[in-house]
Amino acid sequence: MLSHDELRQRNRKLRAQLEASQLEAAADALAERILSLDEYRRAQRVAAYFAVNGEIGLNPLIDHALSQGKNVYLPNLDQQALRFSPYFHSQKMRINKFRLPEPDVDDSEMLMPEELDLVLAPLVVFDDERNRIGMGGGFYDRSFAFRKRPENLKPLLIGVAHELQKVDRIVPQEWDVRLDMIVTDQAVYS
Repeated sequence: MLSHDELRQRNRKLRAQLEASQLEAAADALAERILSLDEYRRAQRVAAYFAVNGEIGLNPLIDHALSQGKNVYLPNLDQQALRFSPYFHSQKMRINKFRLPEPDVDDSEMLMPEELDLVLAPLVVFDDERNRIGMGGGFYDRSFAFRKRPENLKPLLIGVAHELQKVDRIVPQEWDVRLDMIVTDQAVYS
């Protein structure tokens, strides 16, 4: 069985080989699946991200959420754990230390993870048991560690990925937070 690092490296290469037309089609298919979920329709505070390096895109979903009056938040990575900054189309952006765009807002405007209703989390590798391997920084696991306690049901954690990122089995680490659901361009795992 491949290690987490080997799986991460392999799947990042697979994602990087996708062409622009494939990425666009995958983003549209993913959005269709998520839009059909009651959990999405009920959510008012939705955390998303801007796709980089072949990640499955959320732009169609972000556009829909904003058009429906939902509040959209993007992760702010300048701390050990994530906070989420409000995003809207004319939002001023800044580039963080990881060279990723994030809303340029004051700390007082950011939400803590437990204030969100639904989180669309990027991942590199996943399995049918809703285990995920991320980029390796541990941001999502640290930020949502409180979800490991059974009384904490919010926010709903949905991993999003290309179907080609699925593997048969991941052996979770002690600190890993299992997702509530994973949605790909081809399937929903819950």
